[in-house]
Amino acid sequence: MDKGKPVSVLDVASYILEKQPKKEPLTAWKLQKLAYYCQAWSLVWDEQPLFKEKILAWANGPVVKELYNQHKRMFYVKKLTKGCPEHLSGNQKDTIDHES
Repeated sequence: MDKGKPVSVLDVASYILEKQPKKEPLTAWKLQKLAYYCQAWSLVWDEQPLFKEKILAWANGPVVKELYNQHKRMFYVKKLTKGCPEHLSGNQKDTIDHES
């Protein structure tokens, strides 16, 4: 099984947003938390990180600074200017699909 190499958190977040139904907005904090949970499940199921960036412990929850820089000053996130879901392997997409 091809587990895939770690990708960028922006690739993961772009994939999550791509799957999101258009009528259901996703808050920036929820996107951060989904990325966090996807990383955790990848470490459990695949025994390797999904993305390479570090997760920080902020007062309101887990934050990946690179993702935060893309959505700061936004409450809802519809699309990111960076990130490519095509960089994800099939197994990585399965891990994300089970969590988000």
